[in-house]
Amino acid sequence: MITPRLHHGRTLVIVVTAIVFLTAGLLAGNWMLSRSHELRAAQMFPQPRDLIDFRLETGDGQPFSRAELEGQWSLMFFGFTHCPDICPDTMALLASAMETMEPMSRNALPQVVFVSVDPERDRGETLSDYARWFNDDFKAVTGDHEELGKLTRHLGMVYYREAADSESGYYNVDHSSSILLIDPDGRLIARFPPPLDRDDLVADLFQLTS
Repeated sequence: MITPRLHHGRTLVIVVTAIVFLTAGLLAGNWMLSRSHELRAAQMFPQPRDLIDFRLETGDGQPFSRAELEGQWSLMFFGFTHCPDICPDTMALLASAMETMEPMSRNALPQVVFVSVDPERDRGETLSDYARWFNDDFKAVTGDHEELGKLTRHLGMVYYREAADSESGYYNVDHSSSILLIDPDGRLIARFPPPLDRDDLVADLFQLTS
């Protein structure tokens, strides 16, 4: 009579132990999965934000609106061509990121859109050549301050033109330096704040745009 009870007790212990190990394994697996999906640099917005319509134009004089952001992923960066450091550094980073992604990506690369907040100096070839110097596929657009102000406020970006130097006439434009990620539905979903590392940017783009 004692043996069956011992056998039953051992079976129960084995079953409970197996359940404990299985549960622990599932929890560990879920933890590792969640860790693998952590973003390195991107800051996601709680809800995707539909972009308002806007009217800008390329350096070639072609119209550029919300419609040009639909049907593909886009990275948008605000700056100006006379920027001494942040803009060229960021554009070079984006060019390097696209070059890194190209041989590995099975999907179309995000389009990169440089938006100049200095329309007085950035028009025509000056604007187009600036973007293409970093990458032939990069787009550069600008518009009047009414349209630029409307768009930057909507996206949570800012810019401010400083007073011009009395002798040289040169002026600086302070501006937000985050890179914005827009999905194929024309919605703002994330931003990449500075300082940025190319590998972190690439890893997040692969995850978010796949």
